[in-house]
Amino acid sequence: MVLRVFMTCVLLIQLPSLAAQTKSARSPVVDLPRAHGTSLAAVSRIPSPNGKWTLIFECPNNCSERKLSIEENASHARRLVKEYERSLSISWAPDSSVFFVDDASGSTETRCYLYEPATLKETDLAKVILAGDPDAAQFLDSGHSYLAAKRWINSHELLAVLEGHNDGLPPGGFTLRYRVDLRGSVHKLSQHSEQ
Repeated sequence: MVLRVFMTCVLLIQLPSLAAQTKSARSPVVDLPRAHGTSLAAVSRIPSPNGKWTLIFECPNNCSERKLSIEENASHARRLVKEYERSLSISWAPDSSVFFVDDASGSTETRCYLYEPATLKETDLAKVILAGDPDAAQFLDSGHSYLAAKRWINSHELLAVLEGHNDGLPPGGFTLRYRVDLRGSVHKLSQHSEQ
């Protein structure tokens, strides 16, 4: 009887830690620039899950300049990823092999790019989706087209959403959801259009 009570207590103690492990395996999406009190943070750091890399977003002078760099933590060697005009959303793959940047480059467009940290090799998510779904071209070429990765499903798959509209021309409003495997497959999960 005492053993049964003891085992129950051990299981209850272990359940929260398992939930915490599952929660920590998710890679958060960080929206930049970040608000810090009443002003914008001049520097934001986004470490990779494995601790090898840190993405550094700098926006000095009340964000009149916006640049993203990557630093290898062991050597402190820093390289510029890119300079940006507007806001970003960034997330590391759970295994730190790649990170995505959703670049809201203008009021009519958002595009997603993936980068390998060691080489900064860039992959345009729009091209990956077009390879798997050529019909997506009409939506990517719309007057207002927003393609963004929403979250990592695992270290090589992500959920992406393509949404937008044309001003009075077909296609009207649209939302397409994709499961994108960076090893080469694209699965359209849903498509909704308004005329």
